[in-house]
Amino acid sequence: MTQDIKSVVSRFRCPCCGYKTLQAPNAMGLCPVCWWEDDGQEDFDASDVRLTVNGQLSLQQARNYYTLIGAAHPRFLPYVRKPQVTER
Repeated sequence: MTQDIKSVVSRFRCPCCGYKTLQAPNAMGLCPVCWWEDDGQEDFDASDVRLTVNGQLSLQQARNYYTLIGAAHPRFLPYVRKPQVTER
């Protein structure tokens, strides 16, 4: 039980959905809650399309999609899951 708590505490928030699902920031981790791949994009450049692993999707677009449908893009809906209580 202690190990589970420690692993949750040491997690980082996804820049798209805001849940603590990432092992490290900016490390190309894939968030299982929204399916955003953390390529280091943050608030200051959220409207930029980087053409990296997230394709032609900006962080701001992904956030808007997440708010509306619960995934960073409609094509990711089959892969996402609800956030766990410990990830809030």
